[in-house]
Amino acid sequence: MFTRIQMMQFAEVLKYVIERMTGARVFSEHQLFVLMQGLSNKDRTGIWKLVAARINSSPAEVHDYFFNTWQLQFYQDPNVYKEELKTLFYSQVGYSKDAKEAINSTIEAFQLQFPNNNCNERKIYQVLYRYAVVKPNQEKKKQMNAMLSEKTEESYPIVNSYAFQRVFQQVNMSE
Repeated sequence: MFTRIQMMQFAEVLKYVIERMTGARVFSEHQLFVLMQGLSNKDRTGIWKLVAARINSSPAEVHDYFFNTWQLQFYQDPNVYKEELKTLFYSQVGYSKDAKEAINSTIEAFQLQFPNNNCNERKIYQVLYRYAVVKPNQEKKKQMNAMLSEKTEESYPIVNSYAFQRVFQQVNMSE
């Protein structure tokens, strides 16, 4: 996990490494971001190692910080398009065999409908995942809890049985 000091050092060290590797002068963090987008995965792997050594971190932590935190400042928040994404998603559900396919086809449709959007694709995926998986599971859980709260102990005769009480006691004693 990155410390506050490592976070503050990250962009400056990344800039230093990129300038040394490419020979380009970097004048802004946005320019640094654009240069990083143009590099191959192989080149980036070398960069993660060099940056990690300078800020006392691991290459994996540097990689994760870059992709999960630092670069996101250059993208638009996909929640700006929340209603459009929701509408597109529910229009794709009927044509898809599973949630993943519905999400991917929604992202394609979104990018066609809004070609100038500046949203991170992974963040769009996360927004759509909530519609595909999280919200339906929350609804199922609410329905199950409602059904269970309607039941009384009398609805479950096994709870009142002698055998159940003995098993329950033994389980509690063994803990």
